[in-house]
Amino acid sequence: MLLYHGVGIPDEFDKPNWTVSFLDWLDSLRFSTSSGTLSLQGKLRMYRFVKAEYLEIANQMRSYCRKEHKKDYNLLRSIPGIGGYLASVIIAECGDIRRFNTEGQFASFIGLVPGIYNSGGSESCLGITPRSRGQLRSYLIEAAWIAIRKDPEMQAYYRKHQGKNVKNIIVKVAHKMSRRILSVIKTETPYQVNKNLVLEQ
Repeated sequence: MLLYHGVGIPDEFDKPNWTVSFLDWLDSLRFSTSSGTLSLQGKLRMYRFVKAEYLEIANQMRSYCRKEHKKDYNLLRSIPGIGGYLASVIIAECGDIRRFNTEGQFASFIGLVPGIYNSGGSESCLGITPRSRGQLRSYLIEAAWIAIRKDPEMQAYYRKHQGKNVKNIIVKVAHKMSRRILSVIKTETPYQVNKNLVLEQ
């Protein structure tokens, strides 16, 4: 909408996350037509409503998991990159994670495995499988970026694959995280960061 009206976003606000200052700036905008200004204000009201609902549901999910799934919730939160909200999403999406017998089964359930196409005796890889728990897979891939910054082992793993396709590498990191998720739940042991590795800044 800003592009349509020829309005550029100031550099200090041109970031992936919307800050309070950016929203204040949007509130102050006035277009050349009153209908354009009213449309923007309507979109901002809708944004704030959806965000408020999202935060409320997130708080409810965390509260429920802390009460009803306290052990698993805390085990998941011990993994770098997984906070309270993602831990509750994993529990909600996966149910009893202990039902998965192998890491492969769990990764396949999430959708962190290659998609294979078979035809006439030939087999080809189509990249990451389209069959997935879409929201969970997306959240884990986002969490993988955080894990790279917080966990020396994950950072070393990422650097080992540098020079290759970035999207492929981050999916590999997310796959590695899925193994950790299954491991901490199965063993009922919190994840321990390897402090012998030096986290490069």
